[in-house]
Amino acid sequence: MKTVDVITAHNISIDYEAASLASRGVALFLDLLIITVYTAIMSQIIAITTFGASEGVIILLYIIVLIPVTFYSLLFEYLLKGQTVGKMAMGIRVVNLNGENATLNDYTLRWTFRIIDFWFSAGAIGSLFISTTEKGQRLGDVLAQTAVVRNKPEQVYSIRDILNIKDRTKHEPTYLAVSKFTDEDMILIKNAINRVKRYPNDAHKDLVRELAKRAADELNLDEVPKKKLTFLKTLLQDYIVLTR
Repeated sequence: MKTVDVITAHNISIDYEAASLASRGVALFLDLLIITVYTAIMSQIIAITTFGASEGVIILLYIIVLIPVTFYSLLFEYLLKGQTVGKMAMGIRVVNLNGENATLNDYTLRWTFRIIDFWFSAGAIGSLFISTTEKGQRLGDVLAQTAVVRNKPEQVYSIRDILNIKDRTKHEPTYLAVSKFTDEDMILIKNAINRVKRYPNDAHKDLVRELAKRAADELNLDEVPKKKLTFLKTLLQDYIVLTR
């Protein structure tokens, strides 16, 4: 599973799961299906309503009908903030690597290089880039500094998972003020711990350090504990004991 590290303007690292080649392929198929159905329906309407019309009028109507087809992905990604109907169905979207919403120029650049990534090469170039680049980017993504990511992580923990971490009778709470946190906070911490264990890259380690710092600030600690991963694990255990 590839990850996409987005660095925001405030120098905060946000870690996303890159959309798989399969999910992007299915999203593309769904979009093509929508385009095909739309084109077939509109062609039938033109054929019925323009019976006896001049050839020029018919050609003009077909051009008008084909405009949404040509700019389908560009329009939808811009209007829906990185999603087409197919991407929406698959739970994936386009993001800018600077942490902000992609701009019209970004979407336009991605759309332009679809010619090379998909149509010119029958999808071979796009598939090759998505499979081999670190962030799962096709050529258009690389040039536009964008990536396609999952809206939700593949592994999501519930509060039930957290409650199974430690038994109350086997742990003495260290940070009593941890009860001010929420279940969602603890789930975020649990996911961060799991991710850094499975994928100990710099982005995940930075996330652990950032969470440890914010948790220490919230608890009014004089300093952040040196062993930050251990600190976060202790917070989880303390939270369970104090709130369950």
